[in-house]
Amino acid sequence: MRGHFYCSTRCARDATHAVWRGKIIKGLRTPVPSAAAVLLVLFVAAAPTFATLRAVSELDRLNTPRQLATRPRPPSARIETVSSGAGGAHLEGSAAPGTAVFLFAKGQFVGATFSEQGRFKFDGIQAEGPYRVGAIILSSESPLPSTAMEAAKAETAAVAAQGVARSEAGPFVPDFTRGAAERREIVVSFDAGSSDRGAREILDALKERGIRTTIFLTGDFIRHYPDLAKRIAADGHEVGNHTDTHPHLTTFAQDGRQATRPGVDQGFLVGELERTARLYRETTGREMAPLWRAPYGEHNGLIRRWAAEAGYWHVGWTGGRAGLDGLDWVSDPDSRAYRSSRGVVERLTANAENGGVILLHLGSDRTDPVAPRIPELLDGLTSRGFRLTRVSEMLDRVGLTVDRLASLRRGAGR
Repeated sequence: MRGHFYCSTRCARDATHAVWRGKIIKGLRTPVPSAAAVLLVLFVAAAPTFATLRAVSELDRLNTPRQLATRPRPPSARIETVSSGAGGAHLEGSAAPGTAVFLFAKGQFVGATFSEQGRFKFDGIQAEGPYRVGAIILSSESPLPSTAMEAAKAETAAVAAQGVARSEAGPFVPDFTRGAAERREIVVSFDAGSSDRGAREILDALKERGIRTTIFLTGDFIRHYPDLAKRIAADGHEVGNHTDTHPHLTTFAQDGRQATRPGVDQGFLVGELERTARLYRETTGREMAPLWRAPYGEHNGLIRRWAAEAGYWHVGWTGGRAGLDGLDWVSDPDSRAYRSSRGVVERLTANAENGGVILLHLGSDRTDPVAPRIPELLDGLTSRGFRLTRVSEMLDRVGLTVDRLASLRRGAGR
């Protein structure tokens, strides 16, 4: 109080009482003219009324036609013809060049396409009308190549797709995080970065149960553990790309934003992916699936678009850190995100959902490793009626087969 330090609580309390007695209470006892007292009471009583009138006035100002007229008009799109055929409905219409057009049927999103030379069309639409369309302007600074355009058209045909997210940074930038909600199946995916501790236990548990899943390998993992890479391939697992050196691609670790990290550009990312794919081919004699997962979950629409142009579909996981992220990468017991190995398995088993994609790691340096409990997880999911599958099979359910993705990669020059 007033910058003083007191030797005891009693001294501080006495000083506080002195202030109240000497100034505040004395001030309250000071007589004031009657007129001033009446004006003060009237002002206090009228204050809520003045505040209400001011709020209403501000609302009126914000809702005047003049204010609304200053807002930019969104791009327009219009359906002009609708026809039916054996393969479904065919719709055509007009929209401003350089826009993405989104189709809705009975208020539900159905698909999207591009406006080319002011025209757009949708083919093979199974959903029943009435139909309506919306549009957004796309950036013209970095147009997609023809292969990405083909990928977008293929995706539009798969109107039942539920787990392929669209990006604000570019149309049809793939981010697969869940499969069909009506199917009782789930993917227990693994990332392999730099450690092999527990990897053999996990592979043994999968093999004993006849489960083939999707595993994402880094180039570093393949270099250090070529025998494990060969075993993963021989066991029939689907192998995706987890980049060569597992770099940070965005600034999320520094500021919590998924802004592209300085020094990360298309050449950097494609180089990371190509080196890993080449090393896997040289080590196992097989090709990687055209799937990739960003290190640390750091990615954005632009980064995913760069990978898509190189022929890779991004695969995330369901529900972020609060959902089917196993959190087995958290090794500090003092962290709020830390879970014991038993807690990891129990939470994933309880949170499992149709079409879910679980994230776990093939190697770990935790003092309480999850690998010995993987059999409990696999058996627990099976007992709940889940069929354990691979990402490619989930993609196939929505019309995006791995063969089609591989053909897009070849078309992109790979």
